[in-house]
Amino acid sequence: MIIRIEPKDWNMHTVIMFFKQEAPHPEDADIRRYLEERRLAPRRQYTTELEGEKFEVLTYGGCYLGRHMNALADIQRGVVERELLAEALPILLASGTDDSAAALAANKTDAEMTAIIDTLTDALHTPNNFGLDANGELQTTVTPEQAQAQFLKIGRADN
Repeated sequence: MIIRIEPKDWNMHTVIMFFKQEAPHPEDADIRRYLEERRLAPRRQYTTELEGEKFEVLTYGGCYLGRHMNALADIQRGVVERELLAEALPILLASGTDDSAAALAANKTDAEMTAIIDTLTDALHTPNNFGLDANGELQTTVTPEQAQAQFLKIGRADN
């Protein structure tokens, strides 16, 4: 989902949400569920095409959604954190100091690694495992050793 905020009259704004119709973003279902659970009905709802992609568009008054914007941002951030972590984990597993963990990970099939990465992402997705880099970009702070230790713990639980 893409959120755009447009200014209106004095001290007012409109919140516009764009949901891809053909390839939804990972957070779309959670955002929609949040809006539905709180009965937050859009002021307008329509479809449009931007740069060759079809979108469902929901518009809300800024005051109406105001106190919900942090929760919506938290949903989006959580998805980004999970994506960052899932992308980093194979590298972290291979680069840690525990050679047995690195070798065990290297011997897994792609299907096994996909399941392992999902499980590791769930286990390591905590607020203290993320921070900002020097450019202010979100990054994972999980170390290779933490990833390998969690990987080995999961492996022992599977046996």
